[in-house]
Amino acid sequence: MLDVSVVVPFFNPSANLDECIESLLAQTLARERYEIVLVDDGSTDGSDVRAQRYVDANPDLIQLVRIPASGWPGRPRNVGVDNAQGRYVQFVDSDDALDPRALERVLEVALESDADIVVGKLTSDFRGLHHPVFRHTVTGRTIHDYPLVETLTPHKMVRRSLLSEHNIRFAEGPRHVEDEHFSMQVYTRATSVAVVGDLACYFYRRRRVGGRNLGDVEAAPVDYYRDLAAVLDVIDGNIADPAARIPLQRRFYRNELLGRLRGNQMGDYPADFRRDMFDQVRDLATTRFAPQVREGLGCFVRAQSRLLVDDDLDGLTSYASWLASVQLRASAMQPIWQDGLLTIDITAMLFSGDDPLHLERDGEDWLVPREVAAVPREDRLVTADDLRLADLDCATVSRADSQLWSTTDGLSLRITDDGQLQVTGQVALDPLSLQGGAPLSDGLWDLRLRVMFGGLTTTSSLRPDSDPHTIECLIAQVRTGALPIQPYWTSPTPLLALDIGEWSHPLTDLIDDAVEPTLKRRNLELPVPAIAGAPCDLPAQVFLLHFDESSPPTMLAAELTVTPGGATLHARLPRGLPDADYQLWARVGEPGTGTPRRLAWTLASEGRSFTVKPASTADNLNKPPEDATVTPA
Repeated sequence: MLDVSVVVPFFNPSANLDECIESLLAQTLARERYEIVLVDDGSTDGSDVRAQRYVDANPDLIQLVRIPASGWPGRPRNVGVDNAQGRYVQFVDSDDALDPRALERVLEVALESDADIVVGKLTSDFRGLHHPVFRHTVTGRTIHDYPLVETLTPHKMVRRSLLSEHNIRFAEGPRHVEDEHFSMQVYTRATSVAVVGDLACYFYRRRRVGGRNLGDVEAAPVDYYRDLAAVLDVIDGNIADPAARIPLQRRFYRNELLGRLRGNQMGDYPADFRRDMFDQVRDLATTRFAPQVREGLGCFVRAQSRLLVDDDLDGLTSYASWLASVQLRASAMQPIWQDGLLTIDITAMLFSGDDPLHLERDGEDWLVPREVAAVPREDRLVTADDLRLADLDCATVSRADSQLWSTTDGLSLRITDDGQLQVTGQVALDPLSLQGGAPLSDGLWDLRLRVMFGGLTTTSSLRPDSDPHTIECLIAQVRTGALPIQPYWTSPTPLLALDIGEWSHPLTDLIDDAVEPTLKRRNLELPVPAIAGAPCDLPAQVFLLHFDESSPPTMLAAELTVTPGGATLHARLPRGLPDADYQLWARVGEPGTGTPRRLAWTLASEGRSFTVKPASTADNLNKPPEDATVTPA
C-alpha cells in the first residue's frame, strides 16, 4: 500500500496548477511511497490538457480523473478519496503548494505517533493564520486538549480508514463552510492528532492567475447560516457531553457569528442586508448556543454578544465601528546582540482611533466603557480569564512566502492605573534556530507584534521608539560559513525588519570608506565599526588597484575579525610589491559576490615600506576592479 495519496481537485486553475503540481513532484519523499490524484471538475480553460501532460510524463506517480462540473469542491475531493490508494490522504488545493519536505515530514510524524490526522504548519499570503496552533510540533492530541478548532481548512493529512469507517465525506453541491463541516467530522472522530510546527508545510495562497478564491465570495446570510447549522449538528451529534461541546461551540459563536457583525462593513452594508444578516445571526445565537457559551467570551466580544441577544442592531452597528477603530501601536528600541541572541525591547498600547484606549474603573474592577457598549456591567467586566488567556506574540514573517515564526517569551500585558492596556517586554530572537530549529532562510523578514485580549486580536509592525537611526549589522556564526543578519528600518515608513544573507543590503556597503586604514609593518588593518556580533569566518578581500590600467589589480585575501565592539579587516601585504601608488578597495563576502567599495585612501609602496595617504580623485580610479582579472597576492 502507498503511504500517501495527494488529492488535488481543480476547476479552471490556469497556470496555478503548474506551480501546485511542480511542488508535488519536488517532494523529498520517495516516489514509490506516494501518488498524486488530480480530479478535474469540468474545467473549460484547457487545464485538463495541462494536467494530462504531467500524467504522460509521470504515469507511475499521477492519475487524472475527469468528472462533470459540479461547481463546488466537495464532489471532486470525494472522488479523489474514492480513487486514492494511500494509507493517508493529503488534501491540496490547485492554487496552493507544498514545501519540498512536507510529505516526508508529515508522514514521519504520522507514523511515529500513529496519528489519525496530521496538520502541517500552514502559511498564507491572504488568510490570518497567526495563532498558537502551529507554534510547536505536538502529537497524541485531540480536539478537547489542543486548539485544533482554530484551524479548520481541509489542508490536512487524514488516515483513509478513518474516512471509510465513519463514512466521512465532504458536503457536495452549493455548500458554504464545507471545510469546517469536514474538519469537525474528522476531528471529533480522531483519537490521535498531530501538528507539525517545525516546518512550513503548506502554502495557502491567494490565487495568482484567473479569478478569486471561492472563500472570497460573499454568501447570502440565510444560506451561510443554514450551512453553519449543519456544522453545529456535527458537534452535537458526535460529542455526547454538553460541557465538552461548549469550548468548540464558542469558537463558532465568536468567529462565524460575532465575527461577521464586526468592523466598518456593518455600517456600509445596505440596510436590508444588514438587518437580514443580524436576524440570521441572532436566530442562530439564541436557539443553538447555551448561555455558558456566551458567558465564556472575552470582555470585548461578550459586550457585542449582549447587544446581539438584546436585539439592539443600532447599538451593535455603532459598537462594531468602535471595535474597528481599536488598533495596536508598537515600538522597538535599538536591537542589540546579547549572548548570541538578537534582543529587542518592545512597548505597545491599544488605541481607539488616535487616542489610547481607556477601560472604565469600577471599584477594584475594570470594564469596557459604557459609552461604547451600553450593556449591563457583567457583560463589560474584564475578568481574570481575560488577563490569564491574553496571548502575546512577536512574529518574524517572510516577505517571500509569508512563513511566520513566533516568539512569545519575555512579553507581558498590564492595565495601567488609568486603564490603558500596555504591553512591555524584551524578546530574544535566535536567527540560527528560529525557522523551526533551522537558521532563517535568506531574504527579508518583517517583525510584528500580535496581542489577543478580550476576544479581539490586533497586530502591529514595530516602529522606532524615537527618530529612526542606523542599526548595526550583526553577523552570526553557523555550522558552515557565516550568516549575515542585518536589522534595519524600512523606508519611507520606518518599520523594523531583518535582512538575512545580504538579500538587499550588502555587507560591503557598511564599510565606511572614509575610515583610515592603519599599517603595522606589512599588515593592513581597516576598522569596520558598523559590524558587530559573534566571531565568524566570513570571507573578505582587499584590492590594490594599480594606477596603470594595463596592470591587473592585486587581490589580498583578508581576515574579518568580529568582536562585540566592532570588526576589523586584516590583510597581509605581499613581499615584492612593485613601487607604485595603489587605490584601495575592499569587500566583505565571497569572491565574485557584490561590488567592492572604493576607499578614500591609497597605498604607496616604496622599497620595503608602505604608506597610507588620501586617495586621488582621478577618474580611472573610480572603476571597481574586475574579479576576472584579479591575481591573488
